[in-house]
Order: sequence, then C-alpha cells, then structure tokens
Amino acid sequence: MVKPNNYWYYEVSKTAPQYALRYLSNAWKRRFSKVSGVPKFKKKGKDDSFTLDCSITVGFNHIKLPRIGWIKTYEILPDNVTPKSVT
Repeated sequence: MVKPNNYWYYEVSKTAPQYALRYLSNAWKRRFSKVSGVPKFKKKGKDDSFTLDCSITVGFNHIKLPRIGWIKTYEILPDNVTPKSVT
C-alpha cells in the first residue's frame, strides 16, 4: 500500500509522477524496439523538470502551481504568456 509508507505522495499533484512513469515506460519501449539505448537516470539538481497537466497561472515573476501555490522565478516572465498545454 502506498499511503502509509509514502505519505508525501498525496501532497503533490498526481500528474507529475504519472508523467514520470509514462516517460520511463516510453524509454524502455524504445530500448526494446532497438530505437535507442538504455534509459539513464538524471542527476538530482541538474536540469530538473516536471510536467503538469492542469491549470497554471503565470504572474510577473511568479507561477501558481496546483497544491503548491505561488512560486517565485528568477527570470521575469513576459506579459500575456500562457503555458504550453499537453495534448
């Protein structure tokens, strides 16, 4: 059971772990069809990224993420910007 052992799993948005597992599955499918090599793990803290599939609000130098709230960015974001949608 996931909840008693990993309580943090329910504190984050469900789409980030889902997309991570989806990308891992695609990487192994590409490996077994001999399109590419073995998937490599990314080093923590270098080029970190994640994917969200829900509403995101962009401010001047802040981004509002679901279940996390407002996060300050180091770069100033342009006006009237909408985030990329995953379809």
